[in-house]
Amino acid sequence: MLRKQFFIFETLIAMAVLVAIDMAFLKNTSVYQNIHPHPYWIVILLIACRYGTVQGVFAGGLAAMVYIAIGANSGEINFSHDVFPRGVFKYPFLFILVGGGLGEIRSIYKKKFLKLDQKHNELQDDFQDLELLHWALTDSKTELEKRIAYQSGTLLNLIEHLNTMETLELDQLYPRCLELLEEHLNVTCSSIYLIQNNRLKLFTRRGKIEQSKLSAEEELTHGMMGEAVTSKRAITINQTSFNDQIAQFRKLDLMMCAPIKRKDGAVLGVINVERIPFFDFTANSVQIFETFCHWISNVVDKAYQFNQLKDRNIADEITGAYNYLYLQKRLSYEVARAKRFNTSLTLVLLQVWKFSEMNDGERKKVLVVLNAIFKHILRQTDIIFKYRDDDTFAIILPCEVSVNVEKMMARLMAKIIERQFNPFQGSDEVLRIKYAISSLQPSEGSYESLIETAEGRLNL
Repeated sequence: MLRKQFFIFETLIAMAVLVAIDMAFLKNTSVYQNIHPHPYWIVILLIACRYGTVQGVFAGGLAAMVYIAIGANSGEINFSHDVFPRGVFKYPFLFILVGGGLGEIRSIYKKKFLKLDQKHNELQDDFQDLELLHWALTDSKTELEKRIAYQSGTLLNLIEHLNTMETLELDQLYPRCLELLEEHLNVTCSSIYLIQNNRLKLFTRRGKIEQSKLSAEEELTHGMMGEAVTSKRAITINQTSFNDQIAQFRKLDLMMCAPIKRKDGAVLGVINVERIPFFDFTANSVQIFETFCHWISNVVDKAYQFNQLKDRNIADEITGAYNYLYLQKRLSYEVARAKRFNTSLTLVLLQVWKFSEMNDGERKKVLVVLNAIFKHILRQTDIIFKYRDDDTFAIILPCEVSVNVEKMMARLMAKIIERQFNPFQGSDEVLRIKYAISSLQPSEGSYESLIETAEGRLNL
């Protein structure tokens, strides 16, 4: 409050100083009559320009009153002859007018300055808010990039494993699914139920079995499994509050459930995540689980298709080798898949020496021996075919490079030599086999080049 009224003291002191000088040193020229410009302008201009309208009017009014008072006291102002604002009243009038005018200009300037200052402060506050938002977004971006990297890495690993699962039998494929859930989502208990006779029957379970609350056989409409079968989509527990979710973890049968279905929409069964650590059960893990189950459904559908083709295309029951027509279809598919997923693919042609000269009994013995060796050496994902001629076999080895195949074939040949098998009656000749290897590097080569290279090396 005192600061706001400080201009009064400044004006009074300044005017007092000027009056004192006038009275002390200028006795013959009262109120600075002969001095131009008038010294009172100093006070008026300074106060008006510093403070504003009210202060300017006050300074001008005080100067006018002092001017009139001193002039009247000295007799220089005659009120009967001089009329305001003319004559000697000119200065008092100008004092008030100029003080108010300059003060108003100063007030306008101050108002504009205050507005600009307020806007500056608002902009500064907005800038600080934006800076805080930028920091938050940067932090969120970093966290999101970490999650994307984690999710991308997990999905890429799953894709790599799924590529090798497409040639597995169904009884091998289902347990492998649960292994992947344990490896990549940290699932502690999971299971697969298949639909049989309008009921859900346990096919396989993995993890901490004691954590499971599901029986070996459930109704088709049972809980989340029944909902997954009916809706044909993944089902998870509701994402409620933290405490509620902890409670649900303790009492629910399972956390996530998704149907296994064919492309025609037929549901074969369900994949269950019965138990997963609470802090691993996130929106990210749910999304990965849903994507994984969708992929598994595609793999299972292909497995069913391959099984159907298998029944029609097996050419040799002893070795389980498919016929040449199916080789052409399957090799074309494997080449396309290798290029799509940027993986290696190897084709091996095996030719049995003098196979056509053997009788039926000798041929059967050879096939039995080869079947035993194939099972011992080849992987579950490798596929055996009959080639164009009866004495030649073809083996497709997905996701395998020629160096490893060379080692594999060396072991196969060593097994044949080790057995010293003699299929020819009345002869000391043992079983002999020659082979040729042709590899398709990632994103290179074609179906035709793979066949031509193998045939050329085998001299077919």
